[in-house]
Amino acid sequence: MSNNLANSTKNNNSNHSTDVTYATKPWQAPVDSKIMARAEQRVIKQLLQALLYENIIDFESESANTANDSADSETLLNFIIKVDGDVCYTAQGYIHYSFDIIRLNELNVQRVVNGVAQDAILEHVISDILLNIEGAELKDSFIKELRHTLVNETQSQILASNVPVAINKLTYEQLEGYLTAGHPYHPCFKSRIGFDLQDNYDYGPEFDQNIDVVWLAVKKQLLVSNTTTGIDINEWVKDYVGADEFDALNTKLTEVLTITNKQDEGTASHEVDETANNYCLIPAHPWQWQNTLIQALQPLLATQEVIYLGSAGHQYRAQQSIRSLTMLGNADGNVNGDNDVSNNKAYLKLSMHLINTSSTRILAKHTVMNAAVVTTWLNQLIAEDKTAQALPIAFLGETVGVSLDHEALRTRGYQHPNMYGGLAAIWRENVNQYLSKGQTAFPLNGVSYINADGSHLIAPWLDKYGVETWIAQLIKVAVTPLLHILFGYGVALECHAQNIVLVHENGYPVKILLKDLHDGVRYSPEHLTQQHLRPDFYSLPPAHAALNRGSFIETEDTDGIRDMTVACLFFVALSDIAIFMQTHYHYSEVAFWQQVADCVTDYQTSHPEHQVRFDLFDVFAEQTRIESLAKRRLFGDKAFPIKYINNPLFKSRG
Repeated sequence: MSNNLANSTKNNNSNHSTDVTYATKPWQAPVDSKIMARAEQRVIKQLLQALLYENIIDFESESANTANDSADSETLLNFIIKVDGDVCYTAQGYIHYSFDIIRLNELNVQRVVNGVAQDAILEHVISDILLNIEGAELKDSFIKELRHTLVNETQSQILASNVPVAINKLTYEQLEGYLTAGHPYHPCFKSRIGFDLQDNYDYGPEFDQNIDVVWLAVKKQLLVSNTTTGIDINEWVKDYVGADEFDALNTKLTEVLTITNKQDEGTASHEVDETANNYCLIPAHPWQWQNTLIQALQPLLATQEVIYLGSAGHQYRAQQSIRSLTMLGNADGNVNGDNDVSNNKAYLKLSMHLINTSSTRILAKHTVMNAAVVTTWLNQLIAEDKTAQALPIAFLGETVGVSLDHEALRTRGYQHPNMYGGLAAIWRENVNQYLSKGQTAFPLNGVSYINADGSHLIAPWLDKYGVETWIAQLIKVAVTPLLHILFGYGVALECHAQNIVLVHENGYPVKILLKDLHDGVRYSPEHLTQQHLRPDFYSLPPAHAALNRGSFIETEDTDGIRDMTVACLFFVALSDIAIFMQTHYHYSEVAFWQQVADCVTDYQTSHPEHQVRFDLFDVFAEQTRIESLAKRRLFGDKAFPIKYINNPLFKSRG
């Protein structure tokens, strides 16, 4: 890899919050070797952790010197991966109480050749290990993602400030950009295939750049939309962008149509206005517009069934998911201080043909149409349930969705592959709609966040309340509502750490908000408790199902419903917190999972009326299932990769 990370001369985003020219940006300077090594070791460790945990490669382990063992209930291990007679890799870490998760410690992974050890580099791991995995038909794309992840993580670390920001100085929206670590399990945690480094800087959440959303006018018959209130999509856009901005967009539309219609003699102005009324306005991510939509929509641009209008004047910032955006407080983007990233407007989620953590971030038509259906359904379940109304939970409703109707275009012979899911938007409610006085929202994955200087983001909260008290309250607030949704309704939700928003009062957890559920619910029709509320979902297209076998809503596999809750909430969200607390605060994972088990038992004791579903969705089962993410990325979906894992709740039940 060259010492110079980028030579981009592209200048397609003029809406930056800095006047520094591209030529002098620090990520274009020679890379500090320490930063590169730190980023590279993180990529290697997450890769090896996944390969070992998912049993993709063989390894040996032996007890290491425990003199510096910081974990209370696990033994520090040396992991040894033998490549051939002369080469092996060594690393140190733990097999944790939490689902037997493997985590490597702070020591660098070593490549040992003929007894001589050096710090491992990614290219050697690729050539020694990945390229020799038999049957891994998709390894080339996986390797590409790993290389991109390394470069993007290096870029992030170059620009990261070593001065932490106090937790009470960050709004929820600012935290969405401040939490730069990415997924702690997936080895391709920052791949962003499709971005070059300039794009990554312009649109990556950690770089805190202003983003100018593109607005398009599309003939109404080419769009489908769905809302929780039945509001007309143009009326929604008018309220969202503001009346003046909406009028300005429509003025641009009328001007374009007027110029076109001047070629037709006798066209009256009222006919132009009537033609303008045949269009709906829809936003698009500027990267998606430049890299995908211009090509995919070319026939429609030529016939003016799609018309480019440009900016509505607002600026946005990217959230952790990259394609979800927060509108800034001032339309001109000239923002200052703590009020610069929120005006209480709905968050905007846009389609992108960007591959991140091995998934293409499009918005398929059926998921866009289901967003309002899911929101309405979940709110109805709670509205008719006194128990749920008393629980500390609310949903950030996805109230409006609009999508290009690719099926209508297909009947006209338009077959461009990027039309599917390529132009779509979902609006999600702002967290401030669910905060009372004195309450603040906080992304749950921030609980285990380590600042650039090594300090812990939530340290002030733990110092104030004590680790055991704070963890007990967190578990009560986060676990109980999701147990009730599973046992009380028979519904599982895809609530991993980035989909849960923790609401706190001066750092003390009081409530959770759940988000991003348009394709994240699962149930068995037979076992729903409120059959009269069962919604009619827009069906999953067979072609989509063939590409993503894990994408479905209805199933007869009741263990699978249980597993979705356990995998997302316990395996992904809580395990990371449990391991963090043991590693850094000596609060044992055994004690953590005992608290979780006690929380489940308390709920079940208080609600014996759900006994049938306690047995049906047994969260205390000895084993549960997760999707093997790395295995799927290497071997594909031919045999959907599932791993059975030991459940800490089974061990904690006693």
